[in-house]
Amino acid sequence: MNIGFDATNILGHGGIKTYARELVKGLAEEYPDDSFILLTTFSGSKKRKLEDLFGSIPNVTIRKALPHRNMLGDRLSFITKFLSGILWRFSSRSLDIVHLTDPFGSVVLPRKFVATVHDIFPITLDEFKGSELRRFYLKRTPEILEKARAVITPSAYVKKSLQECFPESICSVLPVPEAASDKFHPRPRNREMLKSYGLDEHPYFLFVGRVDPRKNITGLIDSYLELPEGIRSRNLLALVLSGRPPDIEDFRERYCHLLEGKGIVYLRDVPQEDLYNLYSSALAFVFPTLDEGFGLPVLEAMQSGCPVIASDLSCIPEIAGEAAILVDPRNTSLLSKSMELLEESPENRDEYIRKGLERAACFSWSRAARKTMEVYRSVIS
Repeated sequence: MNIGFDATNILGHGGIKTYARELVKGLAEEYPDDSFILLTTFSGSKKRKLEDLFGSIPNVTIRKALPHRNMLGDRLSFITKFLSGILWRFSSRSLDIVHLTDPFGSVVLPRKFVATVHDIFPITLDEFKGSELRRFYLKRTPEILEKARAVITPSAYVKKSLQECFPESICSVLPVPEAASDKFHPRPRNREMLKSYGLDEHPYFLFVGRVDPRKNITGLIDSYLELPEGIRSRNLLALVLSGRPPDIEDFRERYCHLLEGKGIVYLRDVPQEDLYNLYSSALAFVFPTLDEGFGLPVLEAMQSGCPVIASDLSCIPEIAGEAAILVDPRNTSLLSKSMELLEESPENRDEYIRKGLERAACFSWSRAARKTMEVYRSVIS
């Protein structure tokens, strides 16, 4: 089979981009006799970066085939969409199916495709009422459900959310759990790397995620500041933040000057290799999210040998099972007490490290690749 992927936006940090890259690698390894074609923009630099990642895999091909969504700017976006429709038809002629790993990021939807809907939080969370993002999701989601040959979700929670919000849809929706990369594993403490971030002298609680209202970063900060002064004096809170530059800059302007001298370390543009070590060396990973489609950082932390405190909402209980301390993310006192528990009890930390490693081993990209291929074959046949 010839399977195409929209690869216009799969570089960089972020769970959806990581998902796309790991899935393609898993599929190529599991199915060496099939071909996987990454359709990227006309940018030579982007093609070279993709070649650095996939060039050694013989059954993965990279093609410059599609325009960038901002190629002509907002005022001429209708021309970009028109060109995208033409180029999708041209590029899809030799493909059995196209997989949109981020259908909400695609300029237009191709004619024959499978889509992965990672979440619909702009629809389900009140924080996004009246927002442009909610309006876009309310327009694009039913279009995906109507036109896709099948929809993949990373969890049963997202499948349920789709069915509740769009009960009239008859599209086949199949959960296929993701996994953490095998590059996440327990590592020796790298003092020099930690020193470069100011984390070498004190243990630290860790958060990794986008600057986004649903990540509840302000709730985490409040929970940390509720800790007894003695605990805060000997333990830091490290925030590894990613996302749109305007969002990160807005967060920096709003909060960073308020956090000075309070034990909170703000990090951005962290290289992937450093991230592996930051997970592995943390006192605990704290993830008080309000809504997730899968919550990949939870598995990344577990697989790194880091105990996890996480939200009891959305898909997190489904993914974490009993291997994490799950609390109401809006209850800052409960969150703070959970952090205090792991700080004061090495026995509890060791127990959650053990449970986390066992839980993370239940997920793999090879399994995700096999289940995804089952979806391709069912819609093609």
